Amino acid sequence: RAHASGAGESSMFGSGYIVDPMEAERFVEGIRKFDLEEVGSSAWMRQHEVLEKLNLQAHQSAMTRSDEYILESVLTFGKLEVLIYDLLVIEAWKEYVYPLLVDKLAGRNSMRLYFILYHEATVINLLEVFLYHKHVCESGGEKLLELVDYVARKMTRLNGGYDFSYMDELDTSMTGVSEDSAKEFAESLQHRRPTDDLRRQLTEIEFRICVSACSVARFLCEHSDNLPLSVVSRICDTHDLLMLFIPLIENPPWTRRLPNGKWQKLVDFKWQDVQPIDLLKITRLEGQPWISLYYLMAKQVFRERYHLNSFRKGQILRVRKYLSEVMLDQLPFLVDIQRYMDELAITEVPEPVGGASSNIFMFQQVSVMREGLLKGKEWETVANTQMDTVFTMTDKDDPDLRRMAELYADDAVEGVLEPPIPQEGEEDDLEEISSQLRQS
Repeated sequence: RAHASGAGESSMFGSGYIVDPMEAERFVEGIRKFDLEEVGSSAWMRQHEVLEKLNLQAHQSAMTRSDEYILESVLTFGKLEVLIYDLLVIEAWKEYVYPLLVDKLAGRNSMRLYFILYHEATVINLLEVFLYHKHVCESGGEKLLELVDYVARKMTRLNGGYDFSYMDELDTSMTGVSEDSAKEFAESLQHRRPTDDLRRQLTEIEFRICVSACSVARFLCEHSDNLPLSVVSRICDTHDLLMLFIPLIENPPWTRRLPNGKWQKLVDFKWQDVQPIDLLKITRLEGQPWISLYYLMAKQVFRERYHLNSFRKGQILRVRKYLSEVMLDQLPFLVDIQRYMDELAITEVPEPVGGASSNIFMFQQVSVMREGLLKGKEWETVANTQMDTVFTMTDKDDPDLRRMAELYADDAVEGVLEPPIPQEGEEDDLEEISSQLRQS
């Protein structure tokens, strides 16, 4: 993730824009909240198109280290809360309404369903760009409680609460197979139902969302000094994000071994082959849990609140064996964490305490947005309402889908979706972070 600076700003003027500053202000000012029943409507699809453009422009500004006017517009018009609300709405729709609609709409409205499912990835990706900045976290205030709850749910999913094996089966099914097996696979594709395609798309999108949620969690931990105490308590007491990051180090979901023995790592949301000699070279995704671990264990705001017991001690020491010389060469700031773990190993800590004596959970704020979204909803009624008001035409007659197709045909958009290969000498993201942490 690049820092915002004046460098490269001149290259953004003219045709380089996806959304120019004046248009961006108008777009951001018009962003509003939608009810669950409105998800997928024409007005909702127009806002999805707007958010997709804003997301692409925000990434382009970050990549070129130019003026991040999308971010400033969102803060100026107070739309950060709206984006968080939008994220929770589409999460709830996907969890409770989509299962009731998928069999009825698969094949008839598959493309519209895909864009609705992908909306969550767009919003979390946009928030990922914004929350890199400390002042954005500070402006979020107690509304970030909802976001902490959200990323905790996604991290739990990534740690084993969701079946991503279907995606792996599809990605690896044509790797190193014989001609007969290839024919069998081709026949299976012909007999695949529209619901199978949607299931695959949902799995891929959910994986992408969970990975982005890890980055958001890291930024919340990094900027915890500027968060309200209630949000800090949510991070270390209610959800214990430290315990959620540890399995991501032990069993990283962004590294996998194919049936033919080849290793792959996820880089920029694409699986790339890795030679065995390069397996210990850390990618940006692999660095996120370690950086988060550092902030959760080193920041004063967490050290004052985090109560160590024998269970937590045992969990933390599970990752001590991964702090090798190769790892420390790439992330030198982890030397302090290594020293802390060595001291923790010989330190006596109390056993976990439960029951009435553990009063830390007696008072905590409720997730007002999510509670309000879910309370009193009749999901069958919502699904039937959408069948009558939203999904009234097929994909081939849908003007909203034609507009989305035109968006992705833009040359400037292609430059963001397929960025150029970094030139030799450009500073790597992890090296830059390591340098900053050593200086601090």
